[in-house]
Amino acid sequence: MKEITLEVSSRENAGKGVARKLRAASKIPAIVYGKDHDSKPLVIDYDHFHTKYHSLHGENALVNLKIDGKAVDSKAMIRDMQHDPVYGDILHLDFQYIRMDQKIHMPVQVKLIGIANGVRTFSGVMQWKHRELEVLALPKDLPESIDINIEEMNIGDAIHISDLDYPNLEFVNNDTETVVSVIAPKVIQEETTEEEGEEGEEGAVEAAVEGEEQAEPEVIAEKKAEDRQTGKDKKK
Repeated sequence: MKEITLEVSSRENAGKGVARKLRAASKIPAIVYGKDHDSKPLVIDYDHFHTKYHSLHGENALVNLKIDGKAVDSKAMIRDMQHDPVYGDILHLDFQYIRMDQKIHMPVQVKLIGIANGVRTFSGVMQWKHRELEVLALPKDLPESIDINIEEMNIGDAIHISDLDYPNLEFVNNDTETVVSVIAPKVIQEETTEEEGEEGEEGAVEAAVEGEEQAEPEVIAEKKAEDRQTGKDKKK
């Protein structure tokens, strides 16, 4: 599992008003807590955290906190991240101290590797039912993500939790649950019967014939006479 180091500062004041002022100054209010530790309000620079967190690509990581410039012996993990529902900005962070010798309950991101043969060759539809899975494991055994190679999957194939090869993980979800599957494509066709097709063709022919019958043929002799008369009128 990856590790990142975050520079944070302690803060004394709390409350909504203080949090708003911190956010206006491009700071994120936070808190750290854990067994055998007192809860401590923190503040972290927005750009500093965003740069560090972006490098994880949404994966879990062990966090080494440096509070007011002093490294903390205990490792932590990000337990909660609150976002603005409209703009998506980070509003608050929760860090939790962990013990490396005790199992923890964490969600782990699921990543699909490759393109399923049933999708690539037969235009099947990929159904991705679990984007993350809840696991119980020692911190050292937590993977950055649960990677599933789907290249050999054909239409009708499915991968269940019981198929995942992660012996050091205890999956909280039911083993029979499907993580990803490939189903046949849904084909929507216009319901045009053969008779309707024939009627349509016959109708087009009849309309063409009627059009020819209604259009009167132009008489060449009359046309020439009209042209001569028009020429005389112009000379006058």
